[in-house]
Amino acid sequence: MAEVIDFVIKNGGIEYATQKMIEYKNQALEILQSFPDSPSKKSLAELVIYTTERKK
Repeated sequence: MAEVIDFVIKNGGIEYATQKMIEYKNQALEILQSFPDSPSKKSLAELVIYTTERKK
């Protein structure tokens, strides 16, 4: 397991995954903008932000 983790870190896997996460977050928030304001829309936006910006 340690060997796999080391390989991922050395080959930029963490940075790549972080960049993809940011791209998907931005896409999700952009899509949500096309829906009318509602408590559900607000909750979904908050969930996207929480899951992508939380620390461990």
